[in-house]
Amino acid sequence: MKLLEDPLNTKIVEGILNSKTQDEIAEDLKVSTKTIYNRMRVLEREGILKEIKKGVWKVDYARIGMDKIGVVLLGIHNDREGLEKLVEHLKRLDFVENVFEIIGSEYNLCIIVRFRGLDEAIEESNKFQAWLNKNEIRIDRFNSFISGRTHKDHRRTRL
Repeated sequence: MKLLEDPLNTKIVEGILNSKTQDEIAEDLKVSTKTIYNRMRVLEREGILKEIKKGVWKVDYARIGMDKIGVVLLGIHNDREGLEKLVEHLKRLDFVENVFEIIGSEYNLCIIVRFRGLDEAIEESNKFQAWLNKNEIRIDRFNSFISGRTHKDHRRTRL
């Protein structure tokens, strides 16, 4: 995507992904709010951003090439301390979107991840395996699934 080859546009999209306002993005990037606004409107016309309501923006992950979602199920052998160490590590990884502790299953954790594609998924998986080995965390059960086509991308909106 040509628009995201521009570092300023990339930083704007990252700002939106981090729930920052236009003013906060402008301040971080040391440019005017008007510059951010104009760039965001161009990104909106290209379908990369969508203004949901005034001042609230959403990034179209498919348009930026980050629509590969993975679900990883892990069952670990270690004690509670090992599980907590693993969870703390997962919370620091940017590609990890959610970590759920599972009750009543042979798995301890369900992890939702987002990748640019299969190559990134493989690369990050290899780094993760190395971290597990280094920290002596033994995986007893492992299952992973990577999404194909997205049919619905939604966060719950009703109480």
